[in-house]
Amino acid sequence: AISRYFPAEQAEKAFRLCVNWSVRFLIVGGRGGLLDRQYSDRAHEIGTGRIRKPSERAEAMRDYVPNDATFEQEFARARVTQSYLARYYLRALDHALAGEAEPERVANPETEVVNLEHVMPRVPSQEWHVDAETALACEKRLGNMVLLRAKRNVELGNTGFAKKKKVFEESGFLITRDITHYEEWGLDEINERQAKLAKLAVKTWPIDSKK
Repeated sequence: AISRYFPAEQAEKAFRLCVNWSVRFLIVGGRGGLLDRQYSDRAHEIGTGRIRKPSERAEAMRDYVPNDATFEQEFARARVTQSYLARYYLRALDHALAGEAEPERVANPETEVVNLEHVMPRVPSQEWHVDAETALACEKRLGNMVLLRAKRNVELGNTGFAKKKKVFEESGFLITRDITHYEEWGLDEINERQAKLAKLAVKTWPIDSKK
């Protein structure tokens, strides 16, 4: 419906909103059947001319898309189990930190080029002084993940945080270099970083086309 009835410039805005809303639903969860119905209704309204621009469509979805407060709250504690989604979230947030547009662009899909690095490793070495239960709890937290060139990732393995920081400082990703201001790394730091990412996420995937 968007492709058929919206001019190219408005269609681009409308599709970007689709991406933003999808991220919000992925993070917050639920509403599957309700979302299907609302998307169907909006398509019908576009086709019949009741909705003629993205702002009208956004207003019609306002009661169904997770609002900023809910999205930020859920993002701050989200666990991301799919690596490709974690890579996308981090790359989009990195674009936002750099002041770049089009956050729907994805990181290089070739994992041999860019992949995920868990700051606190899944299986920590003795350098970490952390128990296995804590490491497991932090494994899927987005606040514990960065983007890194695959070669450097392999080199790091499960080395301690001090050694990892030196590599992070050389990264081309702002979201990775941002880790280096921490003196140590544990659950408190992961929670703090993810809360900061959550505030940035609200701006990265805005609920309407005005932002």
